Amino acid sequence: MRVILIEEERFAEICLLMKAEAMRTAENGYLKEKAGLSTEQVKWAADEIHRSIHFHFVRWAQSHGASCVPK
Repeated sequence: MRVILIEEERFAEICLLMKAEAMRTAENGYLKEKAGLSTEQVKWAADEIHRSIHFHFVRWAQSHGASCVPK
């Protein structure tokens, strides 16, 4: 088993990076074209996926003692 140490500030930074990536995905025409969704539907789907991942990531991080709040 390995131990990976992550500074607490990095958890908040990772949360922001995930949000930015979700928004980039929503703006990408590929998902809209392949799935046949409207612009609003793509934005909604990207936001919902981000919210779900964010929820589980923050719960996991908090279970290890991280606050996940930018300081």
